[in-house]
Amino acid sequence: MLTKVMEALRQRRRRGPLLVVLVGLIIAATFLVNLVMLQIAERVSLTIDLTANAAYKVGDETKALLRGLDRDVAIFVLSTPDGFSGSSYLIQAQRILEQYPRASSRVSLSYIDYVFDPSFASRYPNLTLSQGNVLVTSGDRVKQIELADLFNYTYTESGSLTIQSSRAEEALSSAVLYVTSADQVRVAVLTGNGMANMDAFTRLLADNAFEVIPVNLTTDELDSTFDLALLLGPRIDLSDDALRKLDAFLYNEGTYGKTLLYTADVAQESLPNLELFLKEWGIAIGDGVVFETKAERTYQYQPYYPVTEYVDQVYRDRLVDPNAPVLMPLARPVELVFETRGPNQNEILLQYAETAGVRPADATESFTVEQAERWGPMPALVLSSKRIYGTTGVTQARSNLIVSASTAMLDTYSIENTSLSNSRYLLNLLNGLLERSDVIAIQPKSLAGNTLAIRTTQASALGIVLAGVVPLAILAAGLGIWLTRRYQ
Repeated sequence: MLTKVMEALRQRRRRGPLLVVLVGLIIAATFLVNLVMLQIAERVSLTIDLTANAAYKVGDETKALLRGLDRDVAIFVLSTPDGFSGSSYLIQAQRILEQYPRASSRVSLSYIDYVFDPSFASRYPNLTLSQGNVLVTSGDRVKQIELADLFNYTYTESGSLTIQSSRAEEALSSAVLYVTSADQVRVAVLTGNGMANMDAFTRLLADNAFEVIPVNLTTDELDSTFDLALLLGPRIDLSDDALRKLDAFLYNEGTYGKTLLYTADVAQESLPNLELFLKEWGIAIGDGVVFETKAERTYQYQPYYPVTEYVDQVYRDRLVDPNAPVLMPLARPVELVFETRGPNQNEILLQYAETAGVRPADATESFTVEQAERWGPMPALVLSSKRIYGTTGVTQARSNLIVSASTAMLDTYSIENTSLSNSRYLLNLLNGLLERSDVIAIQPKSLAGNTLAIRTTQASALGIVLAGVVPLAILAAGLGIWLTRRYQ
């Protein structure tokens, strides 16, 4: 018995060193695996995105943009990594941020503790920085993104503001494009004369690598460095001097190549000087307001919020969803004075349907549709151009005047509504006229459940089916089963 015990002790002593070595190897292997995985995680995402719209991943357009970079891009986040917590949208924005350096060795990402490193602001004396800002830089170019600009917002039924969707990828990719693009498109947002303030639209342009600059028509110069000018719903008539500036801008010393966007507004009074300027281009703005009699051609059953039909197929076919309509609310009637006259050509891009009418400006509250002074189809968005032709008949240069019947088509509820095509159509139109090739289009991403974006007729049909047809079918099925069992 004693011999067996001694033999067991000797075997245990022989196995002891082997166990120590084995445990050491396991620990070393675990350490090496973790080290390798950490190195891989810095370049490749090891998480799986199971959301329906891949909300935590950058899309193919962003990947293509980053693969094609030929300049170094630095992204500075004025926050600690822990600052992106407590909200699913903040976490999503951080995940998107961290994928940019993984997608390109040209991109670097740095978190700056702005509280403990206030000297960072001295690098950018022309910017007003605050906690949470994101700076995208390349060489001397800088694009500042506010933390709030990474999201779209909406109001709840109680009136509180809440995040509707994330636009982090859109904002970041547009900023990268802005700081790396060889040519910058400069946009003059004309001010004075009671111009409408369409922040959602100008922000859309800025987010898509347009350089947006306010220009007062009375005191500032509208020079040839600008490619596009916005004349949005002026309430006060333009002076002869201001109109001469617009003429000189579009003429551009005979080289043309400029674009002016004008929007009419139902709140405008008579503007004889501006109306004469538009008629010289072949466009007349009438009085009154456009309404729609068909519910399926309205937005949320509001007759003065009609959607339009696509006339020109070129820009329609460039849309991701050509079935999504363009909303043109609170619009004035527009009419073509001529289609072609000398170097001028006019074409209708969007129009109101034949079921749309015009309510007179002097109509009373007892107005009925039978009192409409005009019926559709009628223009909603017109492209007027003045062209120079070569000896072969090919257009060598042109300047463009875009006339919209509605200023409200640029408002927040029109531009940021993903079930409408307002933002995408206008960007396609402007990019095409300005001959831009370095453009990127990214849809906002929602972390909530998918919303059912349907038109009014579809909503009515769905309501009838869910509230009437389905309950009756269930009742009939139950009654049939009961009768079958009752008389078997």
